Amino acid sequence: MKALIVEDEELVRELLASILVREFDFKEVVEAGDGEAAWKLFQRESFDFVVLDLMLPELDGLTLSRRMLDADPNVRILALSSECDEYSVREVNRSGILGFVDKREMTFEVLFAAFNEVSAGHVYYSVNAQEIITRLWEDPNAYYKVLSDREFQILRLIAQGFSQEKIGEDLGISAFTVRRHKHNAMKKLDLNDEASLLRFALEKGIVKHKGGLDWTEMPRSS
Repeated sequence: MKALIVEDEELVRELLASILVREFDFKEVVEAGDGEAAWKLFQRESFDFVVLDLMLPELDGLTLSRRMLDADPNVRILALSSECDEYSVREVNRSGILGFVDKREMTFEVLFAAFNEVSAGHVYYSVNAQEIITRLWEDPNAYYKVLSDREFQILRLIAQGFSQEKIGEDLGISAFTVRRHKHNAMKKLDLNDEASLLRFALEKGIVKHKGGLDWTEMPRSS
């Protein structure tokens, strides 16, 4: 078996590689420090197992995972992240990635279990991620259950700081339509102003303190 580790922190990358080499039957472990470098490697070589950070430079881990799974639906992917929030966990859960580990839970025992399960084709989520999935599943008012795709897209863009005019221009809809979707989204979420919208987006992980991510591809219909 052949593995690819994608992690921008060198010490973490070396730790992950050493566990795979010492504890598992991988004949080769290849490393990459950013998403674009990893994608180039993946296009040239065949990998059975991929371990990647979601918060990667150049190309974020979720977009990278989607590309990998489109190219090879059989590849087994384990995601790691210090961003263990509702948005991140849900996007991982519906992407085809088999496993997720919150970096705050990243002990040797947790990594060993995650590597063992995901490399064998099984699902593995660390405790914090499991709790989020359960909470979302049980909550009838979870944001993705009450908002349309367009409402969510516009809410996210507003939280990222884009003006309504710019959003309308980019999406090919009028500023009036943007305002209507914004109003409907805020009403459904019981948000009173843009300050509360931003707090909501940060709390749920819909926008990140670390920039460069665009994890949600939405249709361009109004």
